[in-house]
Amino acid sequence: MPDPRIFPIVSAENDYVTVTAVSTVVRPANHHRADLELVNDGDNVIYLSRGDEAVIGEGMRINPNGGSYRIGTNNMYYGAINGISEGLTNMSFSEGSLS
Repeated sequence: MPDPRIFPIVSAENDYVTVTAVSTVVRPANHHRADLELVNDGDNVIYLSRGDEAVIGEGMRINPNGGSYRIGTNNMYYGAINGISEGLTNMSFSEGSLS
């Protein structure tokens, strides 16, 4: 979790996105991002890419049924996050914002 003295989380957006077999924008770029937690709620592996189109077998692998990836102060990335999966797979997220 980000140190609130350095990265105060003022608000958060909690929702989900459906990842498909075509590269999908999971989260758009956000220059006010304080943190981001992505959780694979489905039965298929999801692959994430920072900025580029996502490709099956490349990038960050999120295992099915609760696998997760976290962006925080030690690996902050403000750009778009893209995802791809071999089938329809829901990914829940919670994105904290500095504003």
